[in-house]
Amino acid sequence: MRKKPLIITLIATAVIAGGYFFTKDTDEQTSYLTEVVQRGDIEKNVVATGSIESINTVDVGAQVSGKVTKLYVTLGQQVNKGDLIADIDSTTQINMLNTRKAELAGYQAQLIARKTAYDVAQSNYNRLSKLYSQKATSLDILNTAKSTLDNAKAEMNVIQENIKQAEIEVNTAETNVGYTKITAPIDGTVISIPVSEGQTVNSNQTTPTIVKIADLSKMRIKPEISEGDITKVKAGQSVSFTILSDNKKVYQAKIDSVDPATTTISDNSSNSSSSGSSSSSNSSSSAVYYYANIVVDNPDQVLRIGMTTENNIKIAEAKNVLFVPNMAVQIQNGKTFVSVLNGNNQPEQREVEIGIQNDYQTEIKSGVAEGEEVIVSQVAVGETLSGTDAPIIF
Repeated sequence: MRKKPLIITLIATAVIAGGYFFTKDTDEQTSYLTEVVQRGDIEKNVVATGSIESINTVDVGAQVSGKVTKLYVTLGQQVNKGDLIADIDSTTQINMLNTRKAELAGYQAQLIARKTAYDVAQSNYNRLSKLYSQKATSLDILNTAKSTLDNAKAEMNVIQENIKQAEIEVNTAETNVGYTKITAPIDGTVISIPVSEGQTVNSNQTTPTIVKIADLSKMRIKPEISEGDITKVKAGQSVSFTILSDNKKVYQAKIDSVDPATTTISDNSSNSSSSGSSSSSNSSSSAVYYYANIVVDNPDQVLRIGMTTENNIKIAEAKNVLFVPNMAVQIQNGKTFVSVLNGNNQPEQREVEIGIQNDYQTEIKSGVAEGEEVIVSQVAVGETLSGTDAPIIF
């Protein structure tokens, strides 16, 4: 029996260190673990894991086939819109351009000849028309002249159409020559170079990618929100997030939008759990997830493509309110109660109105006062303290 004071001391020390208090009633039959009703801020979060991507990533491709003769950029290099990225051998394209120009010149020469023939036919027809009006020539001769004029006009029109088509082909050939100079379509950072100098690219099958450029000044985070939480998440809600490489720095942002379609993830190695108001949205077997979108500035480029983020999405909050531990809250017959320890160290059950409840705390709107002690656990003499295997001994 001499060990009892030591046991009592150890239990009391452990409980007080956890923020709770033991109180015995006057007849020493029951002990109470209590917590003081506090005033402060409380919030309710949805917790979700996300990944980072660039808000604007462009695959810079080749629109003509040929050998890559020169690469002007390196991985990680900053580029501006219009900067030269690569050269593709332009021999084929230049030859085609020269051919199209020659065809155009040929049609233009033909047009001169056809116009001359048309002018002659027109002059002859005008002369014969005048003679016919004077009955100085026959109708057959006039009709022949008219037919010659019509044919000359038709031939000239054909050549004019050929010239239009040839001009289009010259423009296309000039564009193709321009395509052999690959330039940056946006300001950004070169994040991938899948080709090398001397490699031949073929644009006839698929558009070959020369480089990938991403604008890293703004990034998008894609948190995976579980089906059970998605109706709670809305655009405009505040988000705090951390990255794995520096989980002490907390970033602040807002939900930009929520994707309307689902993404189904199958991963037998993990599961998703939801407790209280906060829930962890992690991959689980055949679970359905929705993506939210968070757009954040990245001026120092600490955030990188592919990083994992832990996101706390604030779906509700209350400031300067009373709250108690969840363990103190009891629900009976649809009503909510807490047990308050009165001045005689006796429990007094009170009906309360609650507000926000998260994983740890519950807002109390009415029924208790700041500073009162609420009971979170009680044990009788010889019973085991909740959460431990050791009996309380007095």
